[in-house]
Amino acid sequence: MEEERIITIVGSVLAKEGAEFTYAGPDAACEGCKVARVCHNTKLRAGRRYRVAATRKTHHECPLHEGGAEAVEVVDSEMTVVIPTSQATRRTRIVYTPVCDERFCKGYAFCHPDGMMEKEKYVVMEVLGSYSETCPKGIKNLKLAKLRHVP
Repeated sequence: MEEERIITIVGSVLAKEGAEFTYAGPDAACEGCKVARVCHNTKLRAGRRYRVAATRKTHHECPLHEGGAEAVEVVDSEMTVVIPTSQATRRTRIVYTPVCDERFCKGYAFCHPDGMMEKEKYVVMEVLGSYSETCPKGIKNLKLAKLRHVP
């Protein structure tokens, strides 16, 4: 599955292959910046998680990032989540719905990972195995899997 690369600009601290971030959208400080259209590429989606796939040799001064910012190529991050066993087949496309909404559960971060969008389409990249924690709502037959957003 070919990953779509998006060119954007991130703070110099994040401009390293493998670094991940959740895109927050434009800030008021971006108004009038000559490279704001690249930073806030129309293909980026607020709330989605991205991974830096490659860096470029450009540096820009930036009012938001101490040390400036640099151009990079990003792809959607793979996220580890809990899904029902019925959806846990490699290369299967699913519509993501959190298994549980219990905020004080030890596994809450696996049901609601940063960057996952409810009701969006994802592909199961890898099934990591059974989820061993007990769901406070009694939901059984759960698997840990790596998912990636389907563009």
